[in-house]
Formats: sequence, C-alpha cells, structure tokens
Amino acid sequence: MAYQQEQINPYTCGDKAQQVEAMFDNIAPTYDTLNHRLSWNIDRGWRRKAIQALAPHKPQTMLDIATGTGDFAIMAAQMLKPQRLVGADISEGRRRHRF
Repeated sequence: MAYQQEQINPYTCGDKAQQVEAMFDNIAPTYDTLNHRLSWNIDRGWRRKAIQALAPHKPQTMLDIATGTGDFAIMAAQMLKPQRLVGADISEGRRRHRF
C-alpha cells in the first residue's frame, strides 16, 4: 500500500531524490531568515545549547549531516574549535561556506 504523500511530486522532471534536491536548492536563499522568524529565533538557542552539551567531550572531529547553510557547523567551529569539521548536505544551493 502506498501512502498518499508518496505520490506528491513537487517538480515534473527527475526522480523523487532529484525533486527533493531541487526543492531545497529553490528555498536556500530565504531558508535562514524564514527559520529564524518562524521559530522566534529559538533555533539559534537550541543550536547553542546543543554545542554547549558537546563542549565537555572536547570533540576534535565533527560531522554535521544535512548541514544546510552551515549554521550549526559554523557555531560549533567557533565555540569548540575542533581540528576537523565536515558539513554535508544533499543540496548545493544551500551551501554558504566551505569548511
């Protein structure tokens, strides 16, 4: 049995993975602003709290999957100063920084 949402195709070309990637590429320019406004900047607070929870472990290598625009990775690099930090994301349009 297929779920109804499996039939949704946001774009007319490509397979589902390509369509999802295209969708994230299209929202990339406004993603951070929208996220901050919709969450009343709570997203910034949870990011800082999560990184502070990692601080006692003194991580030297970090991996941020679905890094998006890199907000978490950038803040982690500034606060924790790991030797190596890798951010990966499906969408090239969301990349703002190279680590």
